[in-house]
Amino acid sequence: MNSIKFTVNKDLEITAFSLLQDDVREKTQDDFLGIPYNHVFPKIIDDDRDAIEKVLSDGLPIVINDYRFASFFGEIMVNISVRPLHDEARNVVGAEVLLEHSNDCSVLMDLQREHLLISIGKNSAALAHGVRNPLNAIKGAVVYLKEKYGKESTLVDFAELIEMEISKLDRFIAGFLSTSQLEPKFERVNINELIQEILTLGNFQACNKKVAFIGEFGDVPAIKADPFQIKHAIMNIVNNSFDATNSGGSVTLKTDMDRRDGDSFVSIEITDTGRGMSQRGSAVDPSVHQKDRKKEGRGFGLFITREIIQYHGGHLEISSKLNAGTKVKILLPVRGPSS
Repeated sequence: MNSIKFTVNKDLEITAFSLLQDDVREKTQDDFLGIPYNHVFPKIIDDDRDAIEKVLSDGLPIVINDYRFASFFGEIMVNISVRPLHDEARNVVGAEVLLEHSNDCSVLMDLQREHLLISIGKNSAALAHGVRNPLNAIKGAVVYLKEKYGKESTLVDFAELIEMEISKLDRFIAGFLSTSQLEPKFERVNINELIQEILTLGNFQACNKKVAFIGEFGDVPAIKADPFQIKHAIMNIVNNSFDATNSGGSVTLKTDMDRRDGDSFVSIEITDTGRGMSQRGSAVDPSVHQKDRKKEGRGFGLFITREIIQYHGGHLEISSKLNAGTKVKILLPVRGPSS
């Protein structure tokens, strides 16, 4: 049996958290500390009451066998035991919860994914605030350059494009900071036009790195999607490709049609001639050990990209070989995301 053990205080906030597998030493997870337990797990219900609240109130242990536990990516069967924790005066000050599950369950993987989501959540608000000030400074500089060099049409065109992208990003940040959940805004999107915008925006970066940035356009229909989110998802991959590709290499964006299980998809391929990935899928799989993640960054970019694509009803496929480049394929349904 594998197990998850955590303790909570009287406010149901996690005060200790550890994972234990049959063949792995116990590992603590500090990122869960201070978080209400039901923000990590669904509430554990016993006789129509929260089992942990019940133990804290009654001071009696509870054991529940074969509990249907709704984990982040599915449903599993676990054995649960909850016992009260006392101080020296025998007052109940918290509870210890033990979840035991069979080896074929995916709860550890689920929690590692949740761990990544919590890390993203903890950093996202600070990131949004941190980006806003330099963004305003950049916008001011662009306006100045456009006014000073207004006779240079190419510079003005790029300045207007940068202004437009800054405005989009500023609206996104404002929405993020003012709401608890950003609702995607679906509309008809011409994917080839969106890819052309990305090629234009990425040209400077490609020139600086001396990398060829190539677009190949197929005959694809407009699809229902959130253009800001899709552009963000593609740019995450493009930026990774630029980082991985040395001078003289290439990054190629290609659009085409694809069919899977009888359904039609618009395909967006991002192919680079870079160093490739030593662990296929590591950037989108939070099960990779943290020490490996430190070598390649936090891995949030492709993880967020995958979440965006899946929310749109699509698929993300990665093929990579060390020192031989990487190909990422995004498949977006022509029929639009499921309601």
